Amino acid sequence: MSDRMNVPDDIIRNGFVPLNKHEYFSWHQTWSLVLGCNRSYLRPPKDHHVLNGGFRRPYDYPRALGFQEPILDLIRESSNNYIIQEKIKILSKQYGLFRRTSSVGSCFYRALLFSYLENLGHMQDRQAEVSRLMGCVEVSIQRFYQLEWEEAYFLNPEEYFLFLVDEFNDLVNSVANGLSSYELHEKSLEEISSGRIISFFRLLTEVEIRTQDIYKPYIPKDMNDLQFCRTKVRGLYAEAETLQMRALTYALGIPLRVEIVDRKSTSDQAVRIKRLDFFNESGRGKRPYHIVQSYYSSSTAHKPLEWGSDDNLLSSDGAPLLTLLCRRGHCDIIYPQ
Repeated sequence: MSDRMNVPDDIIRNGFVPLNKHEYFSWHQTWSLVLGCNRSYLRPPKDHHVLNGGFRRPYDYPRALGFQEPILDLIRESSNNYIIQEKIKILSKQYGLFRRTSSVGSCFYRALLFSYLENLGHMQDRQAEVSRLMGCVEVSIQRFYQLEWEEAYFLNPEEYFLFLVDEFNDLVNSVANGLSSYELHEKSLEEISSGRIISFFRLLTEVEIRTQDIYKPYIPKDMNDLQFCRTKVRGLYAEAETLQMRALTYALGIPLRVEIVDRKSTSDQAVRIKRLDFFNESGRGKRPYHIVQSYYSSSTAHKPLEWGSDDNLLSSDGAPLLTLLCRRGHCDIIYPQ
């Protein structure tokens, strides 16, 4: 009996929607085409060892994108750490809900993508925002052609990149044309398509870093920009840090706020949250690499930011509408009250 006949009618995957036979073989064929016989942008490095014939237990893979939960639920998860609990309480004065992303290295890219699409779905002039966004992507396409990619495991760099551009364009247009929040969430759980968009976001990040000199001072001195991207951007499990966050949000022209909850306290023992605000090109001011870093506590008075504008992705007081929570290097989505 063939292998196809031995596949069960429904393949159960913990935390994900079950696959039927048709979906399984369709996705398997798609992967084969996209990866080009195991050669891809995200191919593991040569010294990366994989256990042949071994499978991780299903519950090692949490749901790629969770549902909204009360942010105060995070207090129970940090019952042994007073500082974390207090910081969550401070956050709860501004944020009511959060959404988990899986901890597999791409949490920032996944969280940024979903948060952007959610906000796009709420805009009045969604088509204008799609045009602006794809205009930024067009700039990255031109910069992509300036680079050499022979060591990036591409079979056809231009063809692969343009394939991802088309898929991303289709996704944002589906949201602009009325894709519901439920449908967006379900679509985001489709592992292959969401994985390709995350690959696209990593590519945009690399193109931005390698073609713009403003990032060079922030790259470790023992690396050049290509070496940095090989180790810190391309890898499937490479977590995004401040530099990668800045590069991607700048490439897409998307302002972003990141609330950082860690175990640190200030010298005066006050419990305060570190906040990073990334601004797009239209609001960057005098410095091209512009990040506003601030700290606030439960007693800090609210102060509108000077970057307020008619930008669809900024609130009336100049704050970015896209808001992420960073805990121990992991990013989730948080929602203002």
